[in-house]
Amino acid sequence: MTVSASDSARLLAENESLRKEVARQRLLVEASHSLHSTLDQDRLLGIILDTASGAVGAERGTVYLMSADGKEIWSRVVAGTESLVIRLPLGRGIAGAVAQTGETIRIPDAYKDPRFDPSTDKRSGFHTRSILCAPIKNRDGKVVGVFQLLNRRGGPFEDSDVEFLDALSVHAALAIENAQLHTAAIEKERQDREIKAAQGIQRALLPERATRASGPAMLAGMNELCEDASGDYYDFFDLRSGKLGVAIGDVSGHGLGAAMVMAEARALLRAFALAVTELPRLLDLINDFLAKDLTGGRFMTLFCGALDPDTSEFSWASAGHNPVLRYVAATGEVKELGATGRVLGIFPDANYGAGEGFTLRPGDALLLYTDGATEAPRPDGELFGDEQLVSVFKAHVHEGAEAVLAAIKSSLVSWTAGKPPRDDLTLVAVTVSRDGSPAVAAAGGGGAPAS
Repeated sequence: MTVSASDSARLLAENESLRKEVARQRLLVEASHSLHSTLDQDRLLGIILDTASGAVGAERGTVYLMSADGKEIWSRVVAGTESLVIRLPLGRGIAGAVAQTGETIRIPDAYKDPRFDPSTDKRSGFHTRSILCAPIKNRDGKVVGVFQLLNRRGGPFEDSDVEFLDALSVHAALAIENAQLHTAAIEKERQDREIKAAQGIQRALLPERATRASGPAMLAGMNELCEDASGDYYDFFDLRSGKLGVAIGDVSGHGLGAAMVMAEARALLRAFALAVTELPRLLDLINDFLAKDLTGGRFMTLFCGALDPDTSEFSWASAGHNPVLRYVAATGEVKELGATGRVLGIFPDANYGAGEGFTLRPGDALLLYTDGATEAPRPDGELFGDEQLVSVFKAHVHEGAEAVLAAIKSSLVSWTAGKPPRDDLTLVAVTVSRDGSPAVAAAGGGGAPAS
Protein backbone atom coordinates (compact mmCIF):
# COMPACT_ATOMS: atom_id res chain seq x y z
CA MET A 1 0.00 0.00 0.00
CA THR A 2 1.41 3.34 -1.06
CA VAL A 3 1.05 6.31 1.25
CA SER A 4 0.67 9.66 -0.47
CA ALA A 5 2.74 12.64 0.46
CA SER A 6 -0.32 14.42 1.84
CA ASP A 7 -1.27 11.43 4.00
CA SER A 8 2.29 11.17 5.21
CA ALA A 9 2.31 14.82 6.18
CA ARG A 10 -1.02 14.41 7.93
CA LEU A 11 0.22 11.40 9.88
CA LEU A 12 3.36 13.22 10.86
CA ALA A 13 1.29 16.19 12.04
CA GLU A 14 -1.01 13.92 14.02
CA ASN A 15 1.97 12.14 15.58
CA GLU A 16 3.53 15.46 16.49
CA SER A 17 0.26 16.66 17.98
CA LEU A 18 -0.09 13.40 19.93
CA ARG A 19 3.50 13.67 21.12
CA LYS A 20 2.86 17.20 22.37
CA GLU A 21 -0.32 16.13 24.11
CA VAL A 22 1.42 13.22 25.84
CA ALA A 23 4.22 15.55 26.87
CA ARG A 24 1.71 18.03 28.29
CA GLN A 25 -0.17 15.32 30.16
CA ARG A 26 3.11 14.15 31.64
CA LEU A 27 3.91 17.74 32.56
CA LEU A 28 0.48 18.06 34.16
CA VAL A 29 1.11 14.98 36.31
CA GLU A 30 4.54 16.28 37.29
CA ALA A 31 3.04 19.69 38.01
CA SER A 32 0.45 18.14 40.33
CA HIS A 33 3.26 16.68 42.46
CA SER A 34 5.39 19.80 42.21
CA LEU A 35 2.58 22.16 43.20
CA HIS A 36 2.01 20.27 46.42
CA SER A 37 5.70 20.16 47.32
CA THR A 38 5.60 23.54 49.09
CA LEU A 39 3.29 25.59 51.30
CA ASP A 40 5.30 28.76 50.75
CA GLN A 41 3.03 31.05 48.75
CA ASP A 42 5.75 32.97 46.89
CA ARG A 43 7.58 29.80 45.91
CA LEU A 44 4.28 28.23 44.83
CA LEU A 45 3.50 31.12 42.51
CA GLY A 46 6.89 30.63 40.88
CA ILE A 47 6.20 26.92 40.31
CA ILE A 48 2.78 27.65 38.84
CA LEU A 49 4.21 30.28 36.51
CA ASP A 50 7.14 28.11 35.40
CA THR A 51 4.78 25.18 34.71
CA ALA A 52 2.27 27.25 32.73
CA SER A 53 4.90 29.18 30.76
CA GLY A 54 6.92 26.08 29.96
CA ALA A 55 3.90 24.09 28.80
CA VAL A 56 2.64 26.69 26.33
CA GLY A 57 6.04 28.14 25.38
CA ALA A 58 5.40 31.65 26.71
CA GLU A 59 8.28 34.12 26.94
CA ARG A 60 6.96 35.87 30.02
CA GLY A 61 4.04 35.68 32.43
CA THR A 62 2.48 36.57 35.74
CA VAL A 63 0.29 34.65 38.16
CA TYR A 64 -2.17 36.80 40.10
CA LEU A 65 -4.05 35.81 43.25
CA MET A 66 -7.47 37.01 44.34
CA SER A 67 -7.38 39.19 47.45
CA ALA A 68 -9.11 38.04 50.63
CA ASP A 69 -11.93 40.56 50.16
CA GLY A 70 -12.40 39.61 46.50
CA LYS A 71 -12.03 43.20 45.29
CA GLU A 72 -8.65 42.96 43.57
CA ILE A 73 -5.96 40.63 42.28
CA TRP A 74 -2.32 40.88 43.24
CA SER A 75 1.07 39.43 42.43
CA ARG A 76 4.59 39.77 43.76
CA VAL A 77 7.41 40.59 41.34
CA VAL A 78 11.14 41.06 41.83
CA ALA A 79 12.62 44.32 40.57
CA GLY A 80 16.37 44.36 41.15
CA THR A 81 16.87 43.71 44.85
CA GLU A 82 13.32 44.73 45.79
CA SER A 83 10.14 42.68 45.96
CA LEU A 84 7.15 44.64 44.68
CA VAL A 85 3.45 43.87 44.89
CA ILE A 86 1.26 44.62 41.86
CA ARG A 87 -2.43 45.18 42.58
CA LEU A 88 -5.27 45.40 40.05
CA PRO A 89 -8.91 46.13 40.93
CA LEU A 90 -11.37 43.62 39.48
CA GLY A 91 -12.36 44.68 35.99
CA ARG A 92 -9.27 46.79 35.32
CA GLY A 93 -6.98 45.67 32.52
CA ILE A 94 -7.08 42.30 30.81
CA ALA A 95 -6.16 40.31 33.93
CA GLY A 96 -8.68 42.24 36.02
CA ALA A 97 -11.40 41.53 33.46
CA VAL A 98 -10.64 37.79 33.52
CA ALA A 99 -10.73 37.79 37.33
CA GLN A 100 -14.11 39.52 37.28
CA THR A 101 -15.80 37.45 34.57
CA GLY A 102 -14.00 34.12 34.90
CA GLU A 103 -13.70 34.00 31.10
CA THR A 104 -10.43 33.39 29.21
CA ILE A 105 -9.10 36.14 26.95
CA ARG A 106 -6.81 35.20 24.03
CA ILE A 107 -5.29 38.01 21.95
CA PRO A 108 -3.21 37.04 18.87
CA ASP A 109 -1.93 40.59 18.21
CA ALA A 110 -1.77 42.77 21.31
CA TYR A 111 -1.25 46.11 19.56
CA LYS A 112 -4.38 45.62 17.45
CA ASP A 113 -6.57 45.02 20.49
CA PRO A 114 -8.05 48.12 22.22
CA ARG A 115 -8.02 46.33 25.59
CA PHE A 116 -4.22 46.21 25.60
CA ASP A 117 -2.35 49.03 27.38
CA PRO A 118 1.09 49.51 25.73
CA SER A 119 2.39 51.80 28.49
CA THR A 120 3.90 48.86 30.38
CA ASP A 121 5.90 47.89 27.29
CA LYS A 122 7.15 51.45 26.98
CA ARG A 123 8.38 51.45 30.58
CA SER A 124 9.99 48.00 30.45
CA GLY A 125 11.26 47.85 26.88
CA PHE A 126 9.49 44.51 26.38
CA HIS A 127 7.37 44.07 23.21
CA THR A 128 4.15 42.16 23.74
CA ARG A 129 2.94 40.25 20.70
CA SER A 130 0.31 37.80 21.92
CA ILE A 131 -1.55 37.35 25.21
CA LEU A 132 -3.29 34.45 26.91
CA CYS A 133 -5.08 35.34 30.13
CA ALA A 134 -7.07 32.58 31.88
CA PRO A 135 -8.78 32.20 35.25
CA ILE A 136 -7.54 29.88 37.99
CA LYS A 137 -10.70 28.24 39.34
CA ASN A 138 -11.15 25.85 42.23
CA ARG A 139 -13.39 22.79 42.19
CA ASP A 140 -16.41 24.94 43.00
CA GLY A 141 -15.76 27.18 40.00
CA LYS A 142 -14.67 30.13 42.13
CA VAL A 143 -11.91 32.30 40.66
CA VAL A 144 -8.91 32.29 43.03
CA GLY A 145 -6.32 33.70 40.62
CA VAL A 146 -5.36 34.47 37.03
CA PHE A 147 -2.72 33.20 34.57
CA GLN A 148 -1.36 35.94 32.30
CA LEU A 149 1.07 34.63 29.66
CA LEU A 150 2.78 36.66 26.94
CA ASN A 151 4.36 35.88 23.56
CA ARG A 152 4.01 32.23 22.67
CA ARG A 153 7.10 31.06 20.83
CA GLY A 154 6.13 29.95 17.33
CA GLY A 155 3.04 32.08 16.94
CA PRO A 156 -0.20 33.08 18.72
CA PHE A 157 -1.61 30.98 21.54
CA GLU A 158 -3.72 28.00 20.46
CA ASP A 159 -6.80 26.15 21.69
CA SER A 160 -4.59 23.44 23.17
CA ASP A 161 -2.87 26.09 25.32
CA VAL A 162 -6.23 27.17 26.72
CA GLU A 163 -7.15 23.53 27.41
CA PHE A 164 -3.88 22.92 29.26
CA LEU A 165 -4.32 25.97 31.49
CA ASP A 166 -7.88 24.87 32.20
CA ALA A 167 -6.59 21.46 33.30
CA LEU A 168 -3.77 23.02 35.34
CA SER A 169 -6.19 25.44 36.96
CA VAL A 170 -7.78 22.98 39.40
CA HIS A 171 -4.38 21.67 40.59
CA ALA A 172 -3.06 25.22 40.99
CA ALA A 173 -6.19 26.38 42.84
CA LEU A 174 -5.98 23.51 45.32
CA ALA A 175 -2.30 24.20 45.98
CA ILE A 176 -3.00 27.93 46.40
CA GLU A 177 -5.80 27.31 48.89
CA ASN A 178 -3.64 24.88 50.86
CA ALA A 179 -0.84 27.45 51.02
CA GLN A 180 -3.27 30.16 52.12
CA LEU A 181 -4.65 27.92 54.87
CA HIS A 182 -1.09 27.20 56.01
CA THR A 183 -0.27 30.93 56.06
CA ALA A 184 -3.45 31.65 58.01
CA ALA A 185 -2.59 28.94 60.54
CA ILE A 186 0.90 30.39 61.05
CA GLU A 187 -0.56 33.88 61.48
CA LYS A 188 -3.12 32.57 63.98
CA GLU A 189 -0.34 30.87 65.94
CA ARG A 190 1.65 34.10 65.96
CA GLN A 191 -1.36 36.07 67.17
CA ASP A 192 -2.02 33.53 69.91
CA ARG A 193 1.58 33.85 71.11
CA GLU A 194 1.25 37.63 71.07
CA ILE A 195 -1.96 37.55 73.06
CA LYS A 196 -0.48 35.19 75.65
CA ALA A 197 2.55 37.44 75.97
CA ALA A 198 0.33 40.50 76.42
CA GLN A 199 -1.83 38.74 78.99
CA GLY A 200 1.31 37.66 80.83
CA ILE A 201 2.44 41.28 80.98
CA GLN A 202 -0.90 42.34 82.39
CA ARG A 203 -1.06 39.63 85.03
CA ALA A 204 2.38 40.65 86.21
CA LEU A 205 1.59 44.36 86.36
CA LEU A 206 -1.85 44.48 87.94
CA PRO A 207 -1.99 44.77 91.76
CA GLU A 208 -1.14 41.59 93.65
CA ARG A 209 -4.47 41.88 95.45
CA ALA A 210 -7.72 43.15 93.93
CA THR A 211 -8.70 44.85 97.21
CA ARG A 212 -6.96 47.40 99.40
CA ALA A 213 -8.00 49.12 102.64
CA SER A 214 -7.10 52.74 103.41
CA GLY A 215 -8.53 54.08 106.67
CA PRO A 216 -12.33 53.79 106.45
CA ALA A 217 -12.15 53.33 102.67
CA MET A 218 -12.14 50.03 100.81
CA LEU A 219 -10.79 49.85 97.25
CA ALA A 220 -11.56 47.00 94.84
CA GLY A 221 -10.56 46.56 91.23
CA MET A 222 -11.19 44.19 88.34
CA ASN A 223 -9.87 43.79 84.82
CA GLU A 224 -11.48 41.41 82.33
CA LEU A 225 -10.33 40.92 78.76
CA CYS A 226 -12.36 40.66 75.62
CA GLU A 227 -11.14 38.09 73.08
CA ASP A 228 -7.94 40.02 72.49
CA ALA A 229 -5.31 41.28 74.93
CA SER A 230 -6.08 44.41 76.87
CA GLY A 231 -4.83 47.97 76.85
CA ASP A 232 -6.71 48.66 80.09
CA TYR A 233 -4.95 49.20 83.39
CA TYR A 234 -5.69 49.86 87.05
CA ASP A 235 -3.37 50.15 90.03
CA PHE A 236 -3.09 50.82 93.75
CA PHE A 237 0.26 52.26 94.80
CA ASP A 238 1.93 54.08 97.68
CA LEU A 239 2.82 57.75 97.27
CA ARG A 240 5.76 59.59 98.77
CA SER A 241 3.34 61.64 100.87
CA GLY A 242 2.05 58.51 102.62
CA LYS A 243 -1.23 58.63 100.70
CA LEU A 244 -2.60 55.73 98.72
CA GLY A 245 -2.56 56.23 94.97
CA VAL A 246 -5.28 54.82 92.72
CA ALA A 247 -5.11 54.86 88.93
CA ILE A 248 -7.07 53.63 85.94
CA GLY A 249 -6.08 53.94 82.30
CA ASP A 250 -6.92 52.84 78.78
CA VAL A 251 -4.42 52.53 75.92
CA SER A 252 -5.83 52.90 72.41
CA GLY A 253 -6.05 49.58 70.58
CA HIS A 254 -5.49 46.03 71.78
CA GLY A 255 -2.82 43.36 71.62
CA LEU A 256 0.82 43.25 72.55
CA GLY A 257 1.49 46.83 71.45
CA ALA A 258 -1.18 48.23 73.78
CA ALA A 259 0.01 46.00 76.63
CA MET A 260 3.58 47.25 76.17
CA VAL A 261 2.43 50.87 76.34
CA MET A 262 0.48 50.06 79.47
CA ALA A 263 3.56 48.43 80.98
CA GLU A 264 5.66 51.50 80.21
CA ALA A 265 3.04 53.85 81.68
CA ARG A 266 2.81 51.77 84.86
CA ALA A 267 6.59 51.78 85.28
CA LEU A 268 6.72 55.54 84.77
CA LEU A 269 3.83 56.11 87.16
CA ARG A 270 5.36 54.07 89.97
CA ALA A 271 8.83 55.56 89.48
CA PHE A 272 7.68 59.19 89.41
CA ALA A 273 5.27 58.62 92.31
CA LEU A 274 8.33 58.12 94.50
CA ALA A 275 9.77 61.49 93.48
CA VAL A 276 6.84 63.93 93.17
CA THR A 277 3.79 64.60 95.32
CA GLU A 278 1.56 66.62 92.97
CA LEU A 279 -0.62 64.53 90.64
CA PRO A 280 -0.62 67.06 87.75
CA ARG A 281 3.18 66.99 87.77
CA LEU A 282 3.05 63.19 87.77
CA LEU A 283 0.90 63.26 84.60
CA ASP A 284 3.22 65.85 83.02
CA LEU A 285 6.23 63.59 83.45
CA ILE A 286 4.45 60.46 82.18
CA ASN A 287 3.09 62.34 79.17
CA ASP A 288 6.46 63.80 78.18
CA PHE A 289 8.02 60.33 78.13
CA LEU A 290 5.14 58.68 76.25
CA ALA A 291 5.00 61.49 73.69
CA LYS A 292 8.56 60.59 72.67
CA ASP A 293 7.86 56.87 72.38
CA LEU A 294 4.34 56.46 71.00
CA THR A 295 3.83 56.36 67.22
CA GLY A 296 1.04 55.65 64.77
CA GLY A 297 -1.53 57.77 66.59
CA ARG A 298 -1.46 55.62 69.73
CA PHE A 299 -2.35 57.35 73.00
CA MET A 300 -3.48 56.62 76.57
CA THR A 301 -6.05 58.03 78.98
CA LEU A 302 -5.20 58.00 82.69
CA PHE A 303 -6.95 59.05 85.90
CA CYS A 304 -4.86 59.37 89.05
CA GLY A 305 -6.17 59.90 92.56
CA ALA A 306 -4.58 60.15 96.01
CA LEU A 307 -6.43 59.13 99.17
CA ASP A 308 -5.28 60.23 102.62
CA PRO A 309 -5.87 57.26 104.97
CA ASP A 310 -6.14 59.53 108.03
CA THR A 311 -8.45 62.29 106.77
CA SER A 312 -10.06 60.61 103.72
CA GLU A 313 -9.16 63.67 101.65
CA PHE A 314 -9.07 62.85 97.94
CA SER A 315 -7.06 64.74 95.33
CA TRP A 316 -7.07 63.88 91.65
CA ALA A 317 -6.12 64.70 88.05
CA SER A 318 -7.28 63.17 84.78
CA ALA A 319 -5.59 62.92 81.39
CA GLY A 320 -8.60 62.58 79.10
CA HIS A 321 -10.13 59.60 80.94
CA ASN A 322 -13.83 58.81 81.29
CA PRO A 323 -15.46 60.87 84.06
CA VAL A 324 -15.09 59.22 87.46
CA LEU A 325 -18.40 58.92 89.33
CA ARG A 326 -18.56 60.37 92.86
CA TYR A 327 -21.46 59.31 95.06
CA VAL A 328 -22.29 61.76 97.88
CA ALA A 329 -24.15 59.89 100.63
CA ALA A 330 -25.50 63.06 102.30
CA THR A 331 -27.53 64.06 99.24
CA GLY A 332 -27.73 60.79 97.26
CA GLU A 333 -26.42 62.54 94.14
CA VAL A 334 -23.71 61.37 91.76
CA LYS A 335 -21.18 63.90 90.50
CA GLU A 336 -18.61 63.53 87.72
CA LEU A 337 -14.87 64.13 87.94
CA GLY A 338 -14.02 65.17 84.38
CA ALA A 339 -10.71 65.44 82.55
CA THR A 340 -8.20 68.07 83.66
CA GLY A 341 -6.08 67.74 80.51
CA ARG A 342 -5.70 65.94 77.17
CA VAL A 343 -4.84 62.29 76.64
CA LEU A 344 -1.26 61.12 77.18
CA GLY A 345 1.29 60.56 74.45
CA ILE A 346 0.19 63.04 71.76
CA PHE A 347 1.90 66.32 72.66
CA PRO A 348 4.64 67.04 75.24
CA ASP A 349 4.37 69.94 77.70
CA ALA A 350 0.64 69.45 78.23
CA ASN A 351 0.60 71.15 81.66
CA TYR A 352 -2.11 69.13 83.38
CA GLY A 353 -4.33 70.73 85.97
CA ALA A 354 -5.61 69.38 89.27
CA GLY A 355 -9.25 68.56 89.91
CA GLU A 356 -11.05 70.11 92.87
CA GLY A 357 -10.21 68.03 95.92
CA PHE A 358 -12.78 66.82 98.46
CA THR A 359 -13.19 64.64 101.52
CA LEU A 360 -14.89 61.26 101.33
CA ARG A 361 -17.49 61.13 104.10
CA PRO A 362 -19.07 57.99 105.64
CA GLY A 363 -21.13 56.22 102.97
CA ASP A 364 -19.49 58.11 100.06
CA ALA A 365 -18.06 56.23 97.11
CA LEU A 366 -16.17 56.53 93.83
CA LEU A 367 -16.41 54.49 90.64
CA LEU A 368 -13.58 54.48 88.09
CA TYR A 369 -14.20 52.70 84.78
CA THR A 370 -13.13 52.27 81.18
CA ASP A 371 -15.46 52.46 78.19
CA GLY A 372 -15.97 48.69 78.18
CA ALA A 373 -18.64 49.40 80.82
CA THR A 374 -20.65 52.12 79.08
CA GLU A 375 -20.22 50.90 75.50
CA ALA A 376 -21.32 47.28 76.02
CA PRO A 377 -24.04 46.64 73.40
CA ARG A 378 -27.39 44.94 73.84
CA PRO A 379 -28.35 42.48 71.05
CA ASP A 380 -30.36 45.26 69.37
CA GLY A 381 -27.27 47.50 69.38
CA GLU A 382 -28.23 49.87 72.21
CA LEU A 383 -25.27 50.65 74.49
CA PHE A 384 -25.33 50.19 78.26
CA GLY A 385 -24.58 53.90 78.67
CA ASP A 386 -23.82 56.31 81.48
CA GLU A 387 -27.31 56.38 83.01
CA GLN A 388 -27.44 52.60 83.43
CA LEU A 389 -23.98 52.59 85.03
CA VAL A 390 -24.96 55.35 87.48
CA SER A 391 -28.17 53.51 88.35
CA VAL A 392 -26.39 50.23 89.18
CA PHE A 393 -23.68 52.10 91.10
CA LYS A 394 -26.23 53.92 93.29
CA ALA A 395 -28.28 50.79 93.87
CA HIS A 396 -25.36 48.81 95.31
CA VAL A 397 -23.05 51.47 96.72
CA HIS A 398 -23.91 50.64 100.36
CA GLU A 399 -23.00 46.98 99.88
CA GLY A 400 -19.27 47.66 99.58
CA ALA A 401 -16.69 48.05 96.84
CA GLU A 402 -16.55 44.41 95.74
CA ALA A 403 -20.35 44.19 95.63
CA VAL A 404 -20.49 47.26 93.38
CA LEU A 405 -18.13 45.62 90.89
CA ALA A 406 -20.03 42.32 90.98
CA ALA A 407 -23.35 44.09 90.41
CA ILE A 408 -22.01 46.03 87.41
CA LYS A 409 -20.54 42.87 85.90
CA SER A 410 -23.83 41.00 86.40
CA SER A 411 -25.80 43.85 84.83
CA LEU A 412 -23.51 43.92 81.81
CA VAL A 413 -23.86 40.16 81.29
CA SER A 414 -27.65 40.50 81.38
CA TRP A 415 -27.58 43.55 79.10
CA THR A 416 -25.47 41.81 76.45
CA ALA A 417 -27.44 38.54 76.76
CA GLY A 418 -24.25 36.76 77.80
CA LYS A 419 -22.44 37.43 74.53
CA PRO A 420 -18.63 37.75 74.68
CA PRO A 421 -17.57 41.36 75.32
CA ARG A 422 -16.24 43.35 72.40
CA ASP A 423 -14.06 45.55 74.61
CA ASP A 424 -12.06 45.18 77.80
CA LEU A 425 -13.75 45.94 81.11
CA THR A 426 -11.82 47.58 83.94
CA LEU A 427 -13.47 48.92 87.11
CA VAL A 428 -12.30 50.33 90.43
CA ALA A 429 -14.70 51.07 93.27
CA VAL A 430 -13.86 53.06 96.41
CA THR A 431 -16.40 52.91 99.23
CA VAL A 432 -16.27 54.45 102.71
CA SER A 433 -17.83 52.57 105.63
CA ARG A 434 -21.15 54.10 106.72
CA ASP A 435 -20.02 54.45 110.32
CA GLY A 436 -16.49 55.63 109.50
CA SER A 437 -14.86 52.55 111.00
CA PRO A 438 -11.58 51.28 109.49
CA ALA A 439 -12.02 49.02 106.47
CA VAL A 440 -10.42 45.59 106.39
CA ALA A 441 -9.36 44.01 103.11
CA ALA A 442 -9.98 40.32 102.62
CA ALA A 443 -6.89 38.10 102.40
CA GLY A 444 -5.83 36.97 98.90
CA GLY A 445 -7.69 37.94 95.77
CA GLY A 446 -5.41 38.56 92.84
CA GLY A 447 -5.70 41.41 90.44
CA ALA A 448 -5.10 39.31 87.35
CA PRO A 449 -7.48 39.61 84.44
CA ALA A 450 -10.20 37.04 84.20
CA SER A 451 -9.70 34.43 81.53
